[in-house]
Formats: sequence, C-alpha cells, structure tokens
Amino acid sequence: MDRALKWLSRTFAIVVVIGHLQVAFAQFSPGDLARAHETLEGMNHCADCHEVGKEISGMKCLACHAEIKRELDLKRGYHFAVSAANCVSCHKEHLGKDAQITVFDRSNFDHAKTGFTLTGKHATKQCNDCHTPKFIKDPNVARKKHKTSLGLDAACVSCHEDRHKGVLGTDCKSCHTTTAWKPASNFDHSKTKFALVGKHHDVECNKCHAEPAVNNQSQASILAAKNFADCTPCHKSPHSAKFSTQTCTSCHVPTGWREVREQQFNHDLTNFRLRGKHALVKCDQCHKPDTKVPGGRVLKLAHDRCTECHSDHHQGEFLARYANNCALCHTEAGYRPSTFTLIRHDVLRFPLRGAHMAVPCARCHNPSSSERSVYHFSNIKCESCHKDPHGGQFKNLMGEVGCTRCHSTDEWKTTTFDHSTTSFSLVGKHLTVTCSNCHKPGTKSTIVQYKGASTNCESCHADPHAKQFAASGATSCTTCHTPSGWALLVFDHEKQSSFSLTGAHKKVACRSCHREEQIGSKIILRYKPLSSKCESCHTEKEMKNG
Repeated sequence: MDRALKWLSRTFAIVVVIGHLQVAFAQFSPGDLARAHETLEGMNHCADCHEVGKEISGMKCLACHAEIKRELDLKRGYHFAVSAANCVSCHKEHLGKDAQITVFDRSNFDHAKTGFTLTGKHATKQCNDCHTPKFIKDPNVARKKHKTSLGLDAACVSCHEDRHKGVLGTDCKSCHTTTAWKPASNFDHSKTKFALVGKHHDVECNKCHAEPAVNNQSQASILAAKNFADCTPCHKSPHSAKFSTQTCTSCHVPTGWREVREQQFNHDLTNFRLRGKHALVKCDQCHKPDTKVPGGRVLKLAHDRCTECHSDHHQGEFLARYANNCALCHTEAGYRPSTFTLIRHDVLRFPLRGAHMAVPCARCHNPSSSERSVYHFSNIKCESCHKDPHGGQFKNLMGEVGCTRCHSTDEWKTTTFDHSTTSFSLVGKHLTVTCSNCHKPGTKSTIVQYKGASTNCESCHADPHAKQFAASGATSCTTCHTPSGWALLVFDHEKQSSFSLTGAHKKVACRSCHREEQIGSKIILRYKPLSSKCESCHTEKEMKNG
C-alpha cells in the first residue's frame, strides 16, 4: 500500500513538470517552423537563430545560408542590393509547417536590383518560367530541398540553348537582343569580308551559313561560308555556256538581278517595240524561264495577239465578232480608258440617248463590282439596270410597254402619263396640282402609292363643314362644289334643302342665316341641322312690323 502511494505521488509530480514545460515552450514559440527549417524545431535550437535579448540581426542566418553570404561577399545579387542585415523584413517564420517563408509583393518586385534587368521578352515572363530547379547552376543551391529563386546564372546559355554550339562564344548580346532572337540586330556584317548590300541584306543567315554539326563541332563553324569570289557558289547561272567566261558581277549588281551595269537591252531592235505600259513591264513577265531553251529563258515570242501574254478579261465575249482584237478598244497606254466611243455604241442594240449618255460604262457593264465586266446582255429592258421604284404597281403595264409608257431617258421626273386613262380625270384646279400632293408614301411603306389611291375629296382635302353633310361616314363634296373652284357652288337651295327661298329670302346673303359657330377649337358655318322657324332668325318686333 505504501509503495503504491509513493508511485502515484512520483507519477503525479512528473506529469506536473511536463505540463509546466509545455506551457513554458508555448510561451517562447509562437508556432511551428516551416518544413525547410523543421530540423531547428524545439527549445534546444532557439539560440541557433535567436540572440538572447536581441532581435534577429541576420548574422546567424548567414551562418547557415552560405550561398547568400557568398553573394554578399562578391557584392552582387538582390540581397546585396537591399542589404541582408534585416532578413525578417522579407522572411517570416513560426507560421506553420506548410507556410510560405518568403513574404513580399511579387507584383512590385524590382528585378533590376538582382543585377539582371528584365527587358524585351524577359519582361513578359512569369517568375516560375525562369526560377525553376532545371536552371539552377550553383550546386550549393541545387542541393537545397526547398523551393528557392537563387542559383541562376545571368548568362544566356544558362537558360537558352546555344544554337551556335559554342562556336561564337557565350556573349549572345553581341548579336542578339532580348526583344527577339531574330533578326540578330546587333550583328554588323559590314565588319566581315562580305558586306551585305542590295538583295543580300534581306537574305537569311542560314542561306549562306550552314548550321554547325551537333555531333562534330570540331568541323563546325558557322562563319565558314563558301568562296564568294563569284556568285555561283550560292546562285545557279540561268545563262548558257557562252557566259561561262564572264563573272556575274560583270553585268549584274547585288541590288537586283534585273539591274545590269551595262547599257539596257534595246528592245526596239526586235519586232516588238516597247511603248506605253509595255516599257515598264519586267523582262521575265513576258520572257518566262524555260530550261529546254538556250539561256534558260524564252526570248523569241510571236506577239501575234495580246492574249498570248494577257488573259482575256472578257472571257470570249468578243471572240466571235472581233476575234479578240484588243486594239479595237484599248491601247498600250493603258487598259483604261477604252477607246470605244458613243458613236460606236449607237450601232448596237442599245443606243445611248438622254441621260444614258452621261452614265459611266462601269455602271451598266460592271454593276456587281466583280472583276469581270459584262457587255453582252440578254435583257436590255429598264428593269435589268434600274430598280422598280413603284414596287410592282405597274407590273402588267411595264411588261407590255415598259417604263417609256410614262418616262423618258432625258429625265426621270418628266413624265408623259395621261391621267385621263385612270378613273380620276384631272380637270379644273386639279390640273395644276403636283403629283406628290396626292400620291404619297403609304403608312407602312416608303413607296409612293399610285394604284388604289382614294378618289374621295376628303382623302386630300380637309372637311370645313365638320361632317355636316356626311352620309354613311363619307361626304360627297361634288354635290355643292366643282374642281373648277371651291367658291363656284352648284348648290340648288330649292332642290337640295327643305327651305325654299322665296320673296325677300331670295335677296338674303347666305351668312345671314348660316352663321359662324364654334365646335371645339374649330369655327364653322352652320348649315345643318338648322331651324326653319321664323323666330330662329327674326325677332318678335320684326315679325310684327312685317
């Protein structure tokens, strides 16, 4: 029993001590270290990084991070630029095993402080594109198990493949820029034995300089090119053997094969003198290369027809009648303008008259803006060129007679239309009214209405009587008025009213009985209904006095 009590007492004391130690450690350590520093976990390692009574100065950090100390000693790199004395300004610990130790704003990071300014294509790269284990050249950094941005070399070949296989050294900037690998804008070919002038300036390097052999670099030299004493090492001579005793440069210059040093060939000595546009044509546009003939180029041409060199733009339209004789309408001065005249057009099926004489040829012969013009038409009616502005209202009439039934080629607006052929003859004042006063676009269309237009007076004229004479919703104005004039009345008071004008009433003016009356905002003369009683017009005194 005593032993049991002693054992329990001793066990309790141990538990209490352990509990106090855990509380004490929690007071000193704010959290777990990151995995990169997990070997320093525990109270026994606090002094490895911390100095008693002081903040972390960075000196103890450098004791472990030799790769950074080496950069500081060499006075280079980002840590030297910003000073590594205060490591904790960028590196945070005790945030947990999986926490990110390096804490800073990558979007505002000044890469120039690393000694490697990001320019050209480098400026658009993401950090992980370059800062990756495969590019780390420092073996001390490569051994690190944690992710790091250190250990890269500023030399181009540390990240990029040496396309020249070491033949031209490692100073890539002597020829190339960070903007683009090609062209090698810093390379100055004029300092070599062969200055690039004329057409040679635009030739790609590998056209003359072969790529070095990958497996045999001892024999590879990208500067080793062919013997440029003459052009033939790169260019094959198109001439026959009779030119073999002369060098290419005796006739040609680097600015262009067709530019010769001697006097230009006199084409007038041939049976085809070059005039007009032909004088500007390049030789090989007519004299095509042909390996089967001497000189490798066709020199003798028949020149019997234009179509031997030029394609038939009219696609055989004039073959049957004119045998494709282009000279009938065109000259060597240019394909346009044509020499085809209006007088020659008069002998065709469609003589040009009136406004048609001022229409450009392309308006009719090239209406679809296609490359090919059309000159033979199966349909020469107006609608083949002109859109029907009447929307098919006169379709039957146009099919029988055509637009000339009303219009002429002199002017569209001048018409010869006879309105008496319609159901509404124009007489009186209507003779002087313009067409557009009555014929207007419909409510749902922009097309002027001619057919189906109303013949009721109210369709054009306002009713000044405010529907006093309306019957079944319509007013027949012709009962009282004629087209000759509004004031010329044909109204018969004896036949067309219930009040006969006799005696003194014959001399009474209309307005004495038919007086003005306001209906709404409109003032009218009252005609009906109108009282026929005497007292409606006369006073009692008047009636007594007779």
